[in-house]
Amino acid sequence: MSATTTTKPADKAQAEAAAKAALAKKREDAALAAKIEEYRRDVPPGIGEVEAELRAKIDELKRKPPVNLYAAIHKAQAQIETVRKNSENPHFKSKYATIDEIWETVRKALNGAGLIVFCTIETRGDKKELTTHVAEIKSGEEVSCSFPIVAQATGPQAIGSAMTYARRYTLTALLEIVTGDGADDDGEAAENHNHTQTAKNPSASAAADALGF
Repeated sequence: MSATTTTKPADKAQAEAAAKAALAKKREDAALAAKIEEYRRDVPPGIGEVEAELRAKIDELKRKPPVNLYAAIHKAQAQIETVRKNSENPHFKSKYATIDEIWETVRKALNGAGLIVFCTIETRGDKKELTTHVAEIKSGEEVSCSFPIVAQATGPQAIGSAMTYARRYTLTALLEIVTGDGADDDGEAAENHNHTQTAKNPSASAAADALGF
């Protein structure tokens, strides 16, 4: 007598489900392969070489000196005269050029050379820093100089004074602006008035005098 093997309905259903899943997976793989092949046909030959060439040109542009900006600053500097020191700091008994006087002296020369000046403020850690930017309008090339906003007092007047101080020094540094004779040290307003004036570093004072500050 021979034995007969019967398949249970549950086993048959599982087998059919597995077969359907395998067929669906095969169809998905075929569709994905077709899309990849279509993409390969649409991509022009040598696209890798073109991309590498573009990257090389971008790197070259990044290394290229901002010649338009340099030329514009050179043109402006030829027109900028010495800035007169129009204000006096009674605490330090010294004269200095205000930001208004500096800007009024350089504004026309900068505009004529196609240069724009603007400031930004950034937070670095627990400190704030003012950055003055000088940009050539047509090319977008720019150079910048940063200075910390240091005010020992927390009131708005002291902070505003420290910002003005930073604007003055960054602008004069960027454009190599020369002020009139005498020392320039009006940073007292950005500091606490309850302090004792300390002696200046001789070498620092000599450098400041040489720069006209």
